[in-house]
Amino acid sequence: MFEGDAATRYPKLMEMLALFRKRHPDVMSHVTPTDKGFVGYKGRRVLAILNQRKLESVLAYMLDENEFLGPHGIRSVSRYHLDHPFVFHVGGEEYRVQYLPGESNTGMFGGNSNWRGPVWMPVNALLIRALLNLYSFYGDDFKVQCPTGSGRYMTLFEVAKEISRRLAGAFLRDAKGRRPIYGGTAKFQDDPHWRDLILFHEYFHGDNGAGLGASHQTGWTGSIAVLLDLFGRIGAQDLEMELAHVSSRLMREQVGGEKTGGR
Repeated sequence: MFEGDAATRYPKLMEMLALFRKRHPDVMSHVTPTDKGFVGYKGRRVLAILNQRKLESVLAYMLDENEFLGPHGIRSVSRYHLDHPFVFHVGGEEYRVQYLPGESNTGMFGGNSNWRGPVWMPVNALLIRALLNLYSFYGDDFKVQCPTGSGRYMTLFEVAKEISRRLAGAFLRDAKGRRPIYGGTAKFQDDPHWRDLILFHEYFHGDNGAGLGASHQTGWTGSIAVLLDLFGRIGAQDLEMELAHVSSRLMREQVGGEKTGGR
């Protein structure tokens, strides 16, 4: 996303964009247009793979509670594949990729095949960051249903806030006083010496938010603190002042997670 004065501030960039447009008209016809007829909020421009129609289509799946939108964040694989696994055959053997909300059910990759459904904090943080960037371009005029099919329309800022709220809900006590991250572990749910000592798990069950994987390295799951701070302090009208600062903090959390062993 570029401010309205980008054409004068970055003439070389504009020159390169014009050259790319001339050389690859087929590509440009499928991505966000960058000509004078496509100017966003406050005269801003955006470079994105998705044009508005495609963005609406992608978000329709991402924000569908029967697909990617879980009660505690965006799942890594659509829940649709629980009953409709992707099946293929190689060398007379059948293989399938099925939605698995928790741990893997196969020994493939040493049993570490847990990207098939659980909620991962770094992916959600990057999605939230992207939504905030796109909101700064589209503003309040562009809204999508969240959840899909609910009839409730939200701006992209509100969608980002809703995803953050669901992520945070895994750590907070529910109506019964239980924290979803601790699942059925009585020690952490009920013991007064343990129940308020919050762990930062590696990833989370796609349906109930229970913490899974490593639990004693904050790393990328510490991004939840940045999100709580952001949406606890600002509204959509304050976003412009915060966006660059928050984006840089989220990136530091992701890089920090990688440096501590990806946790």
